[in-house]
Amino acid sequence: MKRNQYKNHDGAFICRNCGAPVHPWAPGTSQRNHCPYCLHSLHVDITPGDRKELCRGMMEPIGLWVREGGDTALLHRCRKCGALRSNRLAGDDDDRALRTLAETALQAVGSPTERLPDR
Repeated sequence: MKRNQYKNHDGAFICRNCGAPVHPWAPGTSQRNHCPYCLHSLHVDITPGDRKELCRGMMEPIGLWVREGGDTALLHRCRKCGALRSNRLAGDDDDRALRTLAETALQAVGSPTERLPDR
């Protein structure tokens, strides 16, 4: 596979997870790196935007993180090599997909109050 085969000349691409066409521009971020519909990405960067990573595995969204300064980011784990990366949310990311991701993550770990000792 060629390095940039998943993108066309203007940066648009077809999501390898859900098949949706994805535009290169996104409100709130300067580099589109995940599908706004299913939130999946590809493991293509060593540093943001460099496209030098050779793995090319599917990056699955596994959670959300509020960074210092208040930006919210997606947490991705590569299905192929297990690498973890964070990617800033874009303004057009699907609200339902984000809520589902947050709910799934909370269900996986349970409520923090359920783990508190009785007083």
